[in-house]
Amino acid sequence: MAIFVKVVESGSLSQAAQALGISPSSISRSLARLELAIEEKLLERTTRKMRLTSTGEQVFIQCRDMLTSAKMAVSAAQSNETDITGSLRIAAPKALSRQVLMPMVMDFVKLYPKVSFHFKVADHLIDPIGDEVDLVIRITDNPIEGLVAKKLSSCKQLLCATPAYLKQHGTPTHPNELIQHNCIVLGEIPKDREWKFQAALSSSISSKQSLNDIVEVNVQGTFIVNHSEIRKEAVLQGTGLALFPDFSVADEVKSKALIPLLSDWKVLGNYQGDIVAQYPQSKFIPSQLKVFVRFLEEALKDK
Repeated sequence: MAIFVKVVESGSLSQAAQALGISPSSISRSLARLELAIEEKLLERTTRKMRLTSTGEQVFIQCRDMLTSAKMAVSAAQSNETDITGSLRIAAPKALSRQVLMPMVMDFVKLYPKVSFHFKVADHLIDPIGDEVDLVIRITDNPIEGLVAKKLSSCKQLLCATPAYLKQHGTPTHPNELIQHNCIVLGEIPKDREWKFQAALSSSISSKQSLNDIVEVNVQGTFIVNHSEIRKEAVLQGTGLALFPDFSVADEVKSKALIPLLSDWKVLGNYQGDIVAQYPQSKFIPSQLKVFVRFLEEALKDK
């Protein structure tokens, strides 16, 4: 029944076999045994596609609910343990993982050596249920609905350049002036060139610029890279200016190697907001998950 659910969710026997680490022929035999046991056809299969029969749709719902109940039973057992054991699968964005979370994860692993830790690093949106992870850590102002959301910290975007670059090319005082500068962008999608700013402090902004006005600038640049550390190295070498999550440039800003720009403006867009830990709602939360979230809350409370 578990294999049947995985086949339906994966959309093919081969993908289910890869996910489960068994051969497609084993998958096929398991499905045949299930159909023989309940004396009903569950799947209509051709060389190109697969679909559930009407009976298969009903059986799939029951089998999926059965697996959910089984997972809750395991969670119930783990939630009552005083000695923290079990597995923990988390997912988080690349830059946040490398520059913030990794030292904390290693401290946790040393503190709880009986926990089997699986760290999935990805910038695309991870679904805790569909991608089979216990915890997703995201930087967002819009947490995934239907999941528990624990705020760990917050992050904002900073526009930075080196003192040498600013001395040579001038310091922008308004977002519209960025069209005169070499702006280093991610380049993953066309909208990465569209930088949006919102007026934050009226005292030093022109009277023509109302508080909370939004300015959108289509920036240009000669260097494009979707890696924050490479982008930071390019800026440090005076190539241009770029946007960074504040945690990515905290040391450089403190040492004045990088200068934050347009402090009267708030950068709008992705890669900023609350740092949120999210996981599925359940009556029984595994103890290793609860302990890890509390561990992160404590470690990040002053960040």
